[in-house]
Amino acid sequence: MAKTFFNAKDAVIPVFFQRLLLRLLTEEGIEAERLFRGLDISPCRFDDDEFRINFSQHKIFICNAIDAAQDPHLGWRFGQSIKVTSLGMLGYAVMAAENVGSAINVISQFFNIRAPSYDLKLIEADSEDETIVLQIDESFDFGEVRYFMLSCFLSAFQKVFQFLTNDANIIMHVDLACEQPADWIKVESLINFPVTFNATKTRIYFESKSLIEALPTSDPEAARTTRQICEKMAEATRHCSGVVKEVNEFILATRGKYPTLSDTADHLCMSPRTLRRELQKSNTTYQKLLDNVREKFAKELLLNTAKTHLEIAFELGYKDASNFNRAFKAWTGVSPGEFRLHQ
Repeated sequence: MAKTFFNAKDAVIPVFFQRLLLRLLTEEGIEAERLFRGLDISPCRFDDDEFRINFSQHKIFICNAIDAAQDPHLGWRFGQSIKVTSLGMLGYAVMAAENVGSAINVISQFFNIRAPSYDLKLIEADSEDETIVLQIDESFDFGEVRYFMLSCFLSAFQKVFQFLTNDANIIMHVDLACEQPADWIKVESLINFPVTFNATKTRIYFESKSLIEALPTSDPEAARTTRQICEKMAEATRHCSGVVKEVNEFILATRGKYPTLSDTADHLCMSPRTLRRELQKSNTTYQKLLDNVREKFAKELLLNTAKTHLEIAFELGYKDASNFNRAFKAWTGVSPGEFRLHQ
């Protein structure tokens, strides 16, 4: 079956987590109306489990929440308020899993039932480091709410597995594909694992041996039943994917070659015009996505290698260092040399 692509204007996002955030902030004395500014949505619609919003509306809601709470780290705090039962049937499937590894596998397969904004996948364990990786990709372009979205997921993940394992810390370290916030020191001490920013991909690393730890809530019969229900729930979206995610994945897979818009449209079995239109609905362009990938690669190379600016320029597809320097400064506001010096 061919894939169906959705964009930031398609109403595909359930409001389970938005409802929890609304409850958290109103309990703190913030008026609900402040969170719905710029949205043609009544707060009572969030009580409907069948109600869906699009990602553009979701982004406005999150920006309103951060502004109302006056808390740039709201994602970390909100994630800590999410319980495993907040995940609904997915949460029950996680609790019934045999061990930590099985529970993570359930989350990676079915998390988009609750939050189609994220696309999760497990990467094979590294035999040398004895690690396994959960990779988090964006189905949409998170943009200015990227830090909130990623920190919220990570914080909730940590909270859920601390509950399931009686406070064991199963995370070794995390790479976040976003900028380090200016006042990161305020929350860094509250996190039990190292966090690296400016990564090409957001990844959570686990020791393989921690994955065999049995869960006290394990229930084989319940695991089978809840997994079957999750399978049925996921079937409706099995062949759906965010167009931004698919474009990003294709660009990343062809690192160093940097395909044209026409190449990418051919890969997605659509016309260049259709791809432009779908990306426009997600408030982005092909060039912007291409530049985002190049920016991530550039930061990764500047921070983790001793390559010269000319070598990095060639690797990113530029003909000379001066063009790369201009592009990097346009992306970040600083030159490659300044970025490397102050990170």
